[in-house]
Amino acid sequence: MNEKPFRYWFWYLPNTLDTAKADRAGVMGIAKNIYAPLVSTFLDGQPQGLIAEKWAVDNSGKTWRFKIRKGLVFDDGSPITVDIVLQNFRRILWLTRKDGLLFNSLLPEVAKWEDYSAPLKSVYAEGEELVFKFNRRPLNLFEEISMPIYGIASPRCFDANGDWKDDFCAISSGQYKLKERTKDTVVLQSRHVFAEAKGAPEIVEVRARTDKNTGEEILAGNGDLTIAASLDLTDEIMKKVGASELKLAIEPAARMHFMQMNAQKAPFSDRKLRRSVRDTFLRLLAKGGGVAAGEIDLSFIPKGGVGYVPFAIPSRPVLHKANGEEAIILLNPLPPSPKSKGQKIQVAIEEAILETLRLHSIKPRIVRCDGAELIERRKRNDFDLLFRGSGVSIDDPYAALRMMFMSDIGACIPDPSQTIPGLILKAESTEDAALRKRIAEKINRSVYEDASVVTYAHSSIVYICTEKVDLSRINLFSDPIEFRAVSWRP
Repeated sequence: MNEKPFRYWFWYLPNTLDTAKADRAGVMGIAKNIYAPLVSTFLDGQPQGLIAEKWAVDNSGKTWRFKIRKGLVFDDGSPITVDIVLQNFRRILWLTRKDGLLFNSLLPEVAKWEDYSAPLKSVYAEGEELVFKFNRRPLNLFEEISMPIYGIASPRCFDANGDWKDDFCAISSGQYKLKERTKDTVVLQSRHVFAEAKGAPEIVEVRARTDKNTGEEILAGNGDLTIAASLDLTDEIMKKVGASELKLAIEPAARMHFMQMNAQKAPFSDRKLRRSVRDTFLRLLAKGGGVAAGEIDLSFIPKGGVGYVPFAIPSRPVLHKANGEEAIILLNPLPPSPKSKGQKIQVAIEEAILETLRLHSIKPRIVRCDGAELIERRKRNDFDLLFRGSGVSIDDPYAALRMMFMSDIGACIPDPSQTIPGLILKAESTEDAALRKRIAEKINRSVYEDASVVTYAHSSIVYICTEKVDLSRINLFSDPIEFRAVSWRP
């Protein structure tokens, strides 16, 4: 058995291991590996029972029964029973009962749930089976319940109210257990409980670079695998790919990059001003030379996705000026020497937005912060304009759209028109693919017209690995990564 660690570089390390917070970027990657869901689609892209041994659905498609696998234990030796699995689902449903999660929408009684100790008629244990009685036939259920927030945690980690007792309580039900944690590193060790790729890592060492330049660690020989946005691939990385020293595995281009103006307060509470800033910024970005006009895409939903709309770059924006107000502009630190396309785009974006603000008589107060601080300031509403990204499924965007526009979990995309939740509900009420497509296009147009979110580019998530790593069994349509699907020759 090889004890050499498999070195994985990411952008963040976790600040908790609470499954209820496993939507956070730094938490989900660890949670996905130490907390097993009922079913996962990550290995080979096929539904595979983990906590569930098998499942059955009735003729209506609404009642689902998951038989819990016998003999499973947490890494402390305590058994994983159907009652414990039920406790986990009840906990997450309780904590998210006011959120508009897709899974919750299938169980409408959850929104009216007022007593945590009260039983639910739509989620219960029966013998060795966990039973769900949904209000409609679910679409992409396995994708939904394989999300890290639905991983099974030990009830020793949460109290009778569903609150997590200790941020880093980590009693594993998954393929890996937490072996060690420091401020710089998280170390996982395989439990070999579930199916895995040949040569899956025994020990995984997870490190982070908050500047997101994790590809440099692979280039320096300090890692075996990392992820990056496709825009962040440098010429040096691509040269080594060409020489077969490094390999890439590229997900579909399902990530959008956008500017967000805070429509909840002045100056950007004025929709005419937001539209004027949008049009001017996009035109300057296209003319600036740092970004080719063909690379700019204004559609919130990425190209190739259900609901994509090819908006045109405005030709002659009409300026709608502000009144000389100051605006807090959150920007990432500038790279000292831009190497990747993404870094060059960052420079071009800054030049375009600063000139746009000048033309609109807005005085920028620039605050440079890393991703974690940007997220916290956004949550506190302590900004006027920032740049960020999110992602959506190509074939069926509605689960992601629901999290974006109807939940406090996820990207929390603004909707000044307050029309998008109703459109999402309308789409969920039909299985007519053509109608769902038209509604997604309408949502896309609403985002564009409101101009609180201004999309300018799309990208893919790219896995960068050494030639000793084989990623042929991972599901590129699913994330975060499960290390059991990785083959490795140390």
